Amino acid sequence: MSIEIRNISKRFGNFVALDNINLDIPTGELVALLGPSGCGKTTLLRIIAGMETADQGEILFSGAEATHLHARERNVGFVFQHYALFRHMTVFENVAFGLRVKPRKERPSDAEIKRRVMELLGLVQLDWLADRYPSQLSGGQRQRIALARALAVEPKVLLLDEPFGALDTKVRKELRRWLRRLHDDMHISSVFVTHDQEEALEVADRVVVMNHGRIEQIGSPDEVYSAPATPFVYQFLGNVNVFHSRVQGGYAEVERHETAEKVTAFVRPHDIDLSEVALENAQQATVAHVHPIGPVVRVELQHGQEIVEVELSRERHEALQLTVGQSIWFRPRQLRVFGGDNQPLPAAEKQAFLF
Repeated sequence: MSIEIRNISKRFGNFVALDNINLDIPTGELVALLGPSGCGKTTLLRIIAGMETADQGEILFSGAEATHLHARERNVGFVFQHYALFRHMTVFENVAFGLRVKPRKERPSDAEIKRRVMELLGLVQLDWLADRYPSQLSGGQRQRIALARALAVEPKVLLLDEPFGALDTKVRKELRRWLRRLHDDMHISSVFVTHDQEEALEVADRVVVMNHGRIEQIGSPDEVYSAPATPFVYQFLGNVNVFHSRVQGGYAEVERHETAEKVTAFVRPHDIDLSEVALENAQQATVAHVHPIGPVVRVELQHGQEIVEVELSRERHEALQLTVGQSIWFRPRQLRVFGGDNQPLPAAEKQAFLF
């Protein structure tokens, strides 16, 4: 089922939670709503579910008006961050709950409920825990049971609110891969909320980056990471170096021309070249810290009053043999330049970046 979000706005007193949101989610797509706390992503998810009412705008499911439908009439499955399992019920009964409370005319037979529940428990690879209680499960197992319960009523839309937020890093990674495989098998329209950039980039078909109740950018994981549309997206998605610059004659130059247009250049740490000898359009700096972290080495350079972060492969670091206090030359290999109106400047970014 497709989801159309049209001009949705929501305020809580003087706080603007959502400001004229428009978004189309095709049938079978897995979309991540990504942004910092308070950006409006959970409010939007709850409005889609019918748990919150928008001040204005429309929600359409497969082209049909759903704005004023009660949550139970929308045929959506909702998975909460903290599981919300019934402690006094077994795993089996937790998953069966949504089926047992259906109106008598729609309620499946006991045999059908048992078949469907065991099939779902098999799908989430926990059928061997059917007689256990939530307190006897790990956090990752509880979240999978919560997902099975949401799927039991055969929803047309699956909504997940920070589904892995309460889990440790290793379990989160395992469940991310598992959710992606499950979605590919079921092909159900899904929307999940997260503030974890890695989670969104790894799992989603498309990422919707939100900030202050507005959408900053919509695109594939590669698009939002490799071609951020705004400075906010650049800074929110991964580490970045920020150079406050000016454009003069088509070139971006750091703090050189007082009368030129002010711009800001963004450079990822892995997009910076280092050299022991002077390079064209490079700047000299001093190695302040060297941090080997797994397969990469993070280097902090002291450049005047600023710290520049650089990421190197271990092979490149071994070739340079960097030491604290060493003088080194650096220059951006790839960067993106934004003007004072936060719009990208293609002409400037194609030119050499001068210091």
